[in-house]
Amino acid sequence: MTRPTGPQLIVLCVLAGGAAGWPAAMAPAGLAAWAQSATAALDDAAVARAIRESPAGLSPLELRDRGGLFSGAGAGYRITVYTPQTWVARLARQAGALLSVADVAPADRASLLRVVAAPSAPTVGASRDQSSAVLRVLLLDESRRGQLTPEAFQSFAARHRELLGGARALNGMEATFALEDLDALRGGPDREFFVRVEGTGYSKDFKIKRKHFVHLPM
Repeated sequence: MTRPTGPQLIVLCVLAGGAAGWPAAMAPAGLAAWAQSATAALDDAAVARAIRESPAGLSPLELRDRGGLFSGAGAGYRITVYTPQTWVARLARQAGALLSVADVAPADRASLLRVVAAPSAPTVGASRDQSSAVLRVLLLDESRRGQLTPEAFQSFAARHRELLGGARALNGMEATFALEDLDALRGGPDREFFVRVEGTGYSKDFKIKRKHFVHLPM
């Protein structure tokens, strides 16, 4: 896959349809799957396996934060982290029994880490102005001295109709990172790292710990 450069590096678009669903975290599947270097796109066999295992709970890693409640932001963030396998499994769940291996495009097989970051639903009584929309998503190494910017990102409208009304929304963001670059940033397959979410109200570093690696199958 050709890596975008220059002006093509950043893709920004606003989606009117709202944020994607947030499946529950999957059951542990073994540390070794993440510990291996993952720089190749999924082949047909791996795609077929992800489709086959999607009904059994092959779901992405989800982490939530309520830190904004204590910083005056009104609400925290939530992130969902997809590896290529869990991304294909998501497509399979959305399509039901209709998705075949041939339907999975090269872009969806690519060796990418996808991070979807969104504001958590504002608490009762919190105003829209107190909540923190997402402005940027970064990956940081274990020491937080090195960082990785996304190859591409897109903003979307995360709607909270029950509290804010149908016409109001806060921006979330989907960011994609090359797994090869993440491997280099971490400096080793067993090294922990951070997902940083920067917003209008405050920033949050989500630590991806070793215990989370089993939720990030390759």
